[in-house]
Amino acid sequence: MTVLPTLYWNPKIIEGFLIQAANIHRRLPDVRLPGYHSLWPPTMQDEWERLYDMINGRPTLGSPLPAEVSYSEAVMEWLQCIDPTSRQLLWMRANRVPWKILVEEFSRSKPTLWREHTRCLQSITRHLQNVDPRGERFRSLRAKAWATM
Repeated sequence: MTVLPTLYWNPKIIEGFLIQAANIHRRLPDVRLPGYHSLWPPTMQDEWERLYDMINGRPTLGSPLPAEVSYSEAVMEWLQCIDPTSRQLLWMRANRVPWKILVEEFSRSKPTLWREHTRCLQSITRHLQNVDPRGERFRSLRAKAWATM
């Protein structure tokens, strides 16, 4: 009798990993060229993520540590197996952008966006079940990232 390996991945776990990666990504410092500065004031488009955090009362943490950045990059590699518009939808949902804003952004109905979101999560789930069925690599990356906090 053969025993099949227990599969670790499901859409809820993938969504949790993406939300954590988005939280880490949000804490990265701004990219600036050394020796240059801008006299233009920051615009709402530049600061929308931080503004959204201030409105919703999320605390701002310091810059992420290297282990957290490695974890975040590994999770963001999953987005390469889906098309760019779906990738944008998934990343915006990981950043907790409300559905109402997504409906305006993509000019689609909420049920259609929700179905696409679910389909993308299932696509990533299938991909990860083929690559790392028990999730050992990503669980170790996650443990290293959260052990440094």
